[in-house]
Amino acid sequence: MSRAVLAIAAMLALAVPAAAGPPGSWSRLPGTVINFAEPGLARTSDGVLHVLYVRKNGTNSDLAHVSVSPAGKVGAATVALGGWRSMNHPDVIRMPDGSLRTFFGGIRTTAGSEPNRAMNTATAPASGGPWTLQIGKAAQSNSAYSGATAGAGLARDGTPISAWYSTGEMGFHYGTSLDDPDRTVPATGCCLYEPEIAVDAATGQAYIGFFSLEKSAQGVYAQRISPAGVQGARWLAPGTRVGANALNPGGRTSLSARIGAPGVFMVHGQGYPTFKTVAVSRVGAGKPQIVLKADRAEHINVAAAPDGRLWLVWEQSGTIFATRTNKAAKKVGPVTKLKPPGGGDIYRLNGEGSAGPLELVANISSNGQSLWHQQVLPGLQLTASSRAAGASRVITFRALDAGDPVAGAVIKIGGKTLRTAKNGSASYRAPGSGPVKATASKTGYRAATTTVR
Repeated sequence: MSRAVLAIAAMLALAVPAAAGPPGSWSRLPGTVINFAEPGLARTSDGVLHVLYVRKNGTNSDLAHVSVSPAGKVGAATVALGGWRSMNHPDVIRMPDGSLRTFFGGIRTTAGSEPNRAMNTATAPASGGPWTLQIGKAAQSNSAYSGATAGAGLARDGTPISAWYSTGEMGFHYGTSLDDPDRTVPATGCCLYEPEIAVDAATGQAYIGFFSLEKSAQGVYAQRISPAGVQGARWLAPGTRVGANALNPGGRTSLSARIGAPGVFMVHGQGYPTFKTVAVSRVGAGKPQIVLKADRAEHINVAAAPDGRLWLVWEQSGTIFATRTNKAAKKVGPVTKLKPPGGGDIYRLNGEGSAGPLELVANISSNGQSLWHQQVLPGLQLTASSRAAGASRVITFRALDAGDPVAGAVIKIGGKTLRTAKNGSASYRAPGSGPVKATASKTGYRAATTTVR
């Protein structure tokens, strides 16, 4: 069925100067948001991160767009779609042709003839604008407007997949045509929340992740899906249910595929009535691959990084923690700790990591409720071992990324400079006694220092 589209002829620029949010520096995204607002994040082939989020506009809502450069510079905001009566939090994906597509629940106007009052979709070129709204629903459901967040993913054949929830329903839809049916996730009671879509890079299998408060089946789940509906039984993330109870993690479910590697992964809390650990579990597995102590962790999320790595981010008692795994997603590197700007309260954490660093976007209450951006670099690890060599000794340094060797790292020892080989190692002949301090660095990483005594 053909459907008309509405071209947004011009985007309204917000008078906000550009800011920088490189490592160690927070940048505020323009506009006021609500305390559980979540952005949609997607990176185009030029390395630019595109951030879509709902901001207040009097009694209405706007969908705002901000670009973040590869260096972490936050650009001015523009209005992608403006003046909606209600608008829920979007997800955004990059299409096979490089363009952007967003899905969101919302009601454009309260007119009885309004065609956009459920699941909506809009597209933009890779430049990030202008945005073109598809007139009419992007799925058959009439209740898709009511869920706080949308989920979205891209099937192996390039078909977009959207997901939503409302009271009594969690649905998903392949494509954007009403000629194709919606599918639902079966439930045994109320309710299922916060869907996300992920597609295995190796097999093309799509999954929907969600949180359940069903009386007999609470917990965080993932389930295989296809255009024909759900497939097989649900998978319960280990430790998300204790007895009959589960803690709502809040926010879009932290489900992710990996870049250039097999498997779909859930990053989730474990414990009840508070989380005691943060775990990384491959969907379908009986136990996690990684478990980190994280008492009272909140706002746990995940972002895919190159070579199969995953970024993990969470909050504990007002501090943000971020770390990146190795290529096998079985070990983590050094943990970065961040304080929110102005000591504000943290409500949501989201990120995008496909270029290597984590582009962290945090919903923080600090002199008003806003989204804040900071770029987080993975940390190098520097190990050392020594052996006697006559009156001197040979120290072998290794630069590692979550246990994986890092080639080309620069190691400085006083006035001496070494460079690591393919196996991450470099050797140095030192005096037989006395401390030797070394610092390893490489573009795209936080430096590491060690002292050999």
